Amino acid sequence: MKKTKVILLIILAFILGLTGCDNGNSPAGSNKYEGKPIVCFGDSLTEGFGATEFMAADKSNSYPAFLQKKVKAEVVNAGKSGDTSTDALARLDKDVLSRDPGAVVILLGANDFLDQRPAIEIKADLKVIINILRDEKIKIYFASFIGDSDWEEAAIKTFLLYSSFPGFESYAGLPALLPDYKKMFSELISENDDIEYIADIWTGVWGINMSYPDPIHPNAAGYKIMADLIFNEMREYLKENNLIR
Repeated sequence: MKKTKVILLIILAFILGLTGCDNGNSPAGSNKYEGKPIVCFGDSLTEGFGATEFMAADKSNSYPAFLQKKVKAEVVNAGKSGDTSTDALARLDKDVLSRDPGAVVILLGANDFLDQRPAIEIKADLKVIINILRDEKIKIYFASFIGDSDWEEAAIKTFLLYSSFPGFESYAGLPALLPDYKKMFSELISENDDIEYIADIWTGVWGINMSYPDPIHPNAAGYKIMADLIFNEMREYLKENNLIR
């Protein structure tokens, strides 16, 4: 009889052990963002413009598509070519909040820059976007379309070169606008120290893996490198939440 009771206790403990793994507690290796997607929110650089065809978007070869190959969470491409920061703000609820994301990667401002809008206007839009996402307890990654000093030197040469071609005359004014945008992004990051900053999306991409003759959008190889750079900046968050494949 005593032996029978011991066997029954062992069986009971085994059953409780199994059910305990699914009782609402978080077992080791689980994550609080389980089931929540990562939304990549931006313009043509997010949508995948120029990836495989000149002057056309290809989401299947965009940086979010390559990022998806590295992570377990669903990666949503919420990029829309031509979007300014104001355009993006107008669709934030529909294209981002409705997805209930665990994290959002913001890559905006390039079209505002090309349109030569005052940096202070873009900062106001981006602050609203950041504040809304923060209120929803969403992890925020803010990526800059402006690269390091090497990117800046190469970009200025590109802007001046293309400004001599019909349709690109306005590019001549872009170098003078760069300091304002750099200052604006720097202020935005310093004023929001709870968000993660992705400063590098261009190393190995700009001037090397581009959608020629388009001077400002990557090709598929470039978007793959961009995804690697963004993934590296997100690695800690992804690892903590067991989201790396």
